[in-house]
Amino acid sequence: MLKNKKIIITGAAGFIGSYLTKALLEQNNYLILVDNFNDYYSGKEDRLNAILENYESKKDYILLKEDILNPKLYKKLDPEIDYIFHLAAQANVRHSIKYASEVSNTNIIGTINLLEFTKKIKDLRRFIFASSSSVYGNPLYTPCDEDHPKNPISPYAISKLAGEIYTNYYYNQFQIPITNLRFYTVYGPNGRPDMAIGKFFNLMLQNKPLTVYGTGEQLRDFTYISDIISGMILSSENEKAVGEPFNLGYSTPISVNELVDIMYEFTGVQRNIRYEKPQMGDVEITHSKIEKAKKILNYHPKISIHEGLKKYYAWIKERINKL
Repeated sequence: MLKNKKIIITGAAGFIGSYLTKALLEQNNYLILVDNFNDYYSGKEDRLNAILENYESKKDYILLKEDILNPKLYKKLDPEIDYIFHLAAQANVRHSIKYASEVSNTNIIGTINLLEFTKKIKDLRRFIFASSSSVYGNPLYTPCDEDHPKNPISPYAISKLAGEIYTNYYYNQFQIPITNLRFYTVYGPNGRPDMAIGKFFNLMLQNKPLTVYGTGEQLRDFTYISDIISGMILSSENEKAVGEPFNLGYSTPISVNELVDIMYEFTGVQRNIRYEKPQMGDVEITHSKIEKAKKILNYHPKISIHEGLKKYYAWIKERINKL
């Protein structure tokens, strides 16, 4: 576990970023937290503040409300840094199809800006880049290993693959110690409200119909947030991870229909599902091969989809009871 290090986290107020912030603060690390707090979805600032209220500003962390596209940010960053976790990005495949230029600018140019800053850091131990399983597109075979051909089918996926190409360039040309992590459908309490599981639970509890795009037989490799955080930290500590990509998934995909069945079982409400035509940019299957991460990083995901949904539902019920 990383301890007593100086660490930059971009996208610190996001779903994954806030969990990583909490985990690293608990180990006495000093964090430089960067987030632009855009209005893509609400509640991010409250979520981060709930974590930070247990710590002291300037002693345990510093919070910079800045955009990774803004050159002024890099004048505020101290180059005496041990680690960088680069999570800042404009997410959502469907959003990227509608706003391709915005997403590409944030995810590609923002990453380049941060990589340029790393050239000023003398003893950077690791630059962790949060990539995505979407770089594979519709797979030619499953489970996908890290060498699977890349065929992104959305601007978001393209931007993540471009980010990997740039991190590899900076690794090869400037010896920046990078590691690329390809996340598989991350979920858990406080997840982004545009993600399927959060939307489905909220609709069920309001006795409203769910919309499933396609037949519902498409498969997804759902990965619980604590397993992703574990994989990120393990990858940052392992010297053999430098210059390498890793899949971080649970590696046991289920169909959307199976997912919904489990959720209805937990909530006990009557099934009410509408099926619509598939959405552009959605792939038919995500299924991670994680042998490389197991062997090199000692990454062993622990939370099954059934257990993860149980935890998520308990969190939602607790929130409702507090209202």
